[in-house]
Amino acid sequence: MSERILFVDDEKFVLETFRRNLRKHFEIDTADGGPAALRQCEESGPYAVVVSDLKMPRMDGIELLRRIKARWPDTVRIMLTGHGDLDAAMSAVNEGAIFRFLTKPCAPEALLTAVTDGLRQYRLVTAERELLRGTLSGCIQVMSELLALVSPDGQIVHALD
Repeated sequence: MSERILFVDDEKFVLETFRRNLRKHFEIDTADGGPAALRQCEESGPYAVVVSDLKMPRMDGIELLRRIKARWPDTVRIMLTGHGDLDAAMSAVNEGAIFRFLTKPCAPEALLTAVTDGLRQYRLVTAERELLRGTLSGCIQVMSELLALVSPDGQIVHALD
């Protein structure tokens, strides 16, 4: 499983700041807007965490995170915006099912904590899925073995006979 982080913002210097501040902690990719982020997710995803700006041309962060949620539901979504009004926060939570809503300027320590928590959440979700998959697979194997012990006329065949 990939544990890469994707930062999305229409301002290149903001993306470079994220990369510079967090590259020692995470494998980071960047995209300069919603359409570019979706292409990057299709080509290089899935990502463990996507951090998106809210106000971007062509596709805002809410629409981007909503689409990411629909296509890659395990990806943890974080909104980071300079436009932190209540309506935007509610839309991001309700439509994009975001994990955190952060406002710019965001202290590097706060961003590091949010992304680390998002990565931890991603690991929990994917580990739970793998555990459930393994449990289901084990149950199917046991049922198959039990059915193999039953003869065609419905009588149980003793394994030791």
